[in-house]
Amino acid sequence: MIYIPPDSNDFCVDCKVDTILIGEYYSVYPEVWAKSKLGSHDGMLCISCLENRIGRILTSEDFTDFPINTSPMHRSALLADRMSIKVS
Repeated sequence: MIYIPPDSNDFCVDCKVDTILIGEYYSVYPEVWAKSKLGSHDGMLCISCLENRIGRILTSEDFTDFPINTSPMHRSALLADRMSIKVS
């Protein structure tokens, strides 16, 4: 296992949880992130806090195909669930 020391930029801006530690490090499309009212370099949000800010549950269509979302890495149950929700 690789140890990555905590970085203050990895903590959720709202609830202060370490997003790396809980497995909620991800990338969403800019239009989804813009609804959070945070700039692209203003920090991280855990899934619950992002959903709270945008007023809805995330779905698979919200996540980019960047390597952070497609590589095999630890994901929280909540993030894995949201990445699997298909909208028809």
